[in-house]
Amino acid sequence: MSQIYEDVIGYLREKTALLSEIEKITDSMAVVPQEELLACTEKRGELVDKIKIIDDKLREFAGMDNDVRNVLNNACEKDDLTPELSKIYIEVLAVNAVLNRINSNDDVIKNRIQYEKEKILNKIQTFNQGGEAATQRYYKSVHGTSFATVNVSRDIKI
Repeated sequence: MSQIYEDVIGYLREKTALLSEIEKITDSMAVVPQEELLACTEKRGELVDKIKIIDDKLREFAGMDNDVRNVLNNACEKDDLTPELSKIYIEVLAVNAVLNRINSNDDVIKNRIQYEKEKILNKIQTFNQGGEAATQRYYKSVHGTSFATVNVSRDIKI
């Protein structure tokens, strides 16, 4: 087997391993406490950066060998491949399988993040409304009028 083929297989296996880590993190994001979502997102980003480096190397190999390019782009018939290229094809299928599982869970995670965002916004609105309402009630009970109707001047001297 040529060195290019061996290197491509190695990079594809490394990519599959990194994607599997992303998959585990993605799956955990559906159930982790809200406080941990940011850390999970950051870890996913770090892994994606590593995958981008691998993809750049795979593009280099694809530029060196048309057969490798066709297999990496899934632009070939499996039955027409040599045994060496079949090994690369199998690794490409493994990468695609993990990618499909991650993509299928992305909507769940997006919905979870949106839910958490709305929950936080509701808490902020409740807090803001609650404080303002309490101030209005207190002021009205003490002064007999609403705080909003009082004309406050900065020139008051005591």
